[in-house]
Amino acid sequence: MAAAPQSLGLVEKLVAFDTTSRNSNLALIDFAAELLEAAGARCRRNYNDARTKANLFATFGPDGDGGIVLSGHTDVVPVDGQVWSSDPFKIEEREGKLFGRGAADMKGFIAAALSFVRDLGRMKLKRPLHFALSYDEEVGCAGVGGLLVDLAQAGIKPAFAIIGEPTEMKIVGAHKSGAVIHTRCHGREGHSSAPDKGANAVMMAGEFVAALERLGSELKSDRDVHFEPPYTTVQANMIAGGTAVNVLAREALVTWEYRGLPDRNVSSVVASARERADTQILPKYRAHATEARIETRVHASYPGLVLDPESPAVAFVREVSGGNAVETVAYGTEAGLFQRAGIPAVVCGPGSIEQAHKADEFLALSELAACEAFLRKVIARVSA
Repeated sequence: MAAAPQSLGLVEKLVAFDTTSRNSNLALIDFAAELLEAAGARCRRNYNDARTKANLFATFGPDGDGGIVLSGHTDVVPVDGQVWSSDPFKIEEREGKLFGRGAADMKGFIAAALSFVRDLGRMKLKRPLHFALSYDEEVGCAGVGGLLVDLAQAGIKPAFAIIGEPTEMKIVGAHKSGAVIHTRCHGREGHSSAPDKGANAVMMAGEFVAALERLGSELKSDRDVHFEPPYTTVQANMIAGGTAVNVLAREALVTWEYRGLPDRNVSSVVASARERADTQILPKYRAHATEARIETRVHASYPGLVLDPESPAVAFVREVSGGNAVETVAYGTEAGLFQRAGIPAVVCGPGSIEQAHKADEFLALSELAACEAFLRKVIARVSA
């Protein structure tokens, strides 16, 4: 029987922190910082405006430029409405799999990385090895930007970053961009028996969703066969509004997203949605309610990771892992933000994205062991 991964206990501890994006992540950050600092790492934090969440950046080895970043986000998606076979915030091992929220996405990778800190504290490294733990990745990669600004201001210039999102330890060199967008429809209340005397914001929202569907269909003509699906997608995923069935709704909110091909000007998606709302939807409602309006605001966005044939991050991971294939994915990560900040990035981590965000999310023990083996090779490359 194979030995249990050395990071198993850390996976259990990290999953036990309920770091759903609506909650604070400070307890987990404190725990990680204590481990890192006890081993001799130099740590720095930066916070959100409310100081309820923090990014953590830690360094082993010499000061100066260069070095490798091992990066992961600490937040997880909600379990609300999902039916789990076990407590989602308590790891349960069944049939060689670790079940728990965040086991795959992506506390397994963080645990694997942290399991080496004591070894790192005893080593003499010839180049820096950094740990980057972020907040609010699951709500549009909203937190890591503060960490990247802090690094720039401090003059810390890593050579590249490995983002440990679940890829089944495959090498991902490109991914799509994305955004979370809020479109709020404002109408005029009135009795539902006289719709021409008001403006029903829920009906406006419905027409806006239909306009998004048409926009998404048009975008399918611009294709990149490296991705699946091979085009920019547009989806409305949440809609809310109205107060009663017999009252014309005064307000309605549509929350939607795009997932864009990484080297495209995706700002045109939002601009086109605004233009369609103004010219195709509003005139009908303003005929009866001049105050009717539709406002669209980008809540959060992140750039794609653009495939770079010369990327030192991709070259390094290929050499260390022995893998040749470089893949692309449709989901987003923080890698594009690292790349935009001048830090080449690659995505490679344990587990499958197919398990992320679902009930009974799991990470196979074999994947965790493979990640540890990979990280041992990474550490060997930075040690003297």
